[in-house]
Amino acid sequence: MTIQTPISQLIRQGYFLGLVMLAASLTLSPFVMSVAQFWLIGIWIIDAIVNKDFKEKCSRFWHNKAAVLLVAFYLLHVIGSTYTSDFQYATKDLRVKLPLLLLPFLFSSTDPLDRKHFDLLMNIYVLSVFVATWFSFTAYLKHDYGDVREISHFISHIRFCLHIVFCMAITAYYLFTRPAKWWSKALQIAIILWFAYQIYIFESLSGYAVLTAVVIVSILHAFLHWKKGIGWRIAVVSIAILVVAATSITLYKIVKPMMEVEEVDFSALDKTTAQGNAYWHDTICNPIEDGHYVGLYYCRKELKEAWPQRSSLAFDGQTTNGENLEATLARYLTSKGLRKDTEGVMALTDTDIQNIEQGIANYNNWSHPGFRARLSSTLFEYNLYRRYNNPNGGSLSQRIEYTRASLHIIKKHPWFGVGTGDVPTAFAQAYDEIQSPLNQEFRYRAHNQYLAITIAFGLVGLALFLVSLFFPYLSSKKNRHYLYTIFLCIMVLSMFPEDTLETQAGASLFAFFNALLLFAYPRE
Repeated sequence: MTIQTPISQLIRQGYFLGLVMLAASLTLSPFVMSVAQFWLIGIWIIDAIVNKDFKEKCSRFWHNKAAVLLVAFYLLHVIGSTYTSDFQYATKDLRVKLPLLLLPFLFSSTDPLDRKHFDLLMNIYVLSVFVATWFSFTAYLKHDYGDVREISHFISHIRFCLHIVFCMAITAYYLFTRPAKWWSKALQIAIILWFAYQIYIFESLSGYAVLTAVVIVSILHAFLHWKKGIGWRIAVVSIAILVVAATSITLYKIVKPMMEVEEVDFSALDKTTAQGNAYWHDTICNPIEDGHYVGLYYCRKELKEAWPQRSSLAFDGQTTNGENLEATLARYLTSKGLRKDTEGVMALTDTDIQNIEQGIANYNNWSHPGFRARLSSTLFEYNLYRRYNNPNGGSLSQRIEYTRASLHIIKKHPWFGVGTGDVPTAFAQAYDEIQSPLNQEFRYRAHNQYLAITIAFGLVGLALFLVSLFFPYLSSKKNRHYLYTIFLCIMVLSMFPEDTLETQAGASLFAFFNALLLFAYPRE
């Protein structure tokens, strides 16, 4: 005992160090993320050798139905590689998703954390995300980006927003459930507001949607679990109704002006500019920018002559972020209520010229950034897709094409899919077969995890995935604590606009917290 006890304590400390490395690296370092997982494997093996409890650990895992289901989902990928033709891609996919196998097994076969270490781990995770937001914010202040989403240095901006929303929920959880001094409470509130500002900066529609859902689910969870009398329950329900109503009204007030098209008497349009040149009026396939027709009062001759007087960028060239400069200029002038002629270009301020050079196509989006800006650009892209059947360059319209191709593949392989490795090949064929207008550089995969699973493994694989996703939560009341409820909500929603598990960052995020909150969560 005098030898075993210090060694066991050292092993336990090494195990916690591995958890800290993994939690801190999820948004800061993909390399450390991988190192931390192999570190945990090494600690698990050393622990099994020192304590001679390998069989006990395996038995503990085997008798945990939730853990077995999660590991079975990874094994589905192994089975899928047996009927695939692209073994190189299958091997890559198995490597990327290795956390889905390792972490449920490791955490379910190891003793849960105590409350002190769990709280410390969660605080370290929040701190790491906080640090990552400062890297992004620094780039934002320097305008060191072509698209604001590029300020997420280490992982995809969409997955980064998932981390930010989850950290807001974690901070709020400790704010309301742990006694602390006033300055500590004030600091937690400040952190929540800081994270909310980061979501605003990223202009991520999925981030806004997930955040709104988390707020509503948090209120409902409080209603169901906090025993504080009928008055408290009425207050919680009232807050939930208020949140839904406020969100709906805000959306209505933002979207309505964008959808209302100005009334124009096309027969009374001016025929010439102030300089006597002819206007060109597009009255048929006219794109709309915030309710105004982009194709009206367009004199390309004057635009081409006036632009060099304001900027060194070529009129027939591109903006600094690769957009068509002429189209950007036309949209920007329209958003300011200016005509596309010499007078319109000369009425632009120096700041306006800089915005156009950077690829900002809408003055209102620059003056009112955030949710409104992203929604406005998304609606413009969708209108272009609807009018011209051109999805290239538009996030929403491209996803429509991804879905079309996905459903085409599923119809051809409904039950067992195309296998782990043949997904890229299947998409390449599908885009040609449905005659998609997407350019080659935009022909990506599903961008929807549920469709991605169905394509690879069919409806049978999708059923197994959904069972592994929801069974742990529904099968045991002890798993329905607030943090896991919120995490599951975030993951379920994130898998609609993104194939979250198809990257190392997404797979590690899901595998780590799913296993941690199910199997390592303190049980006292």
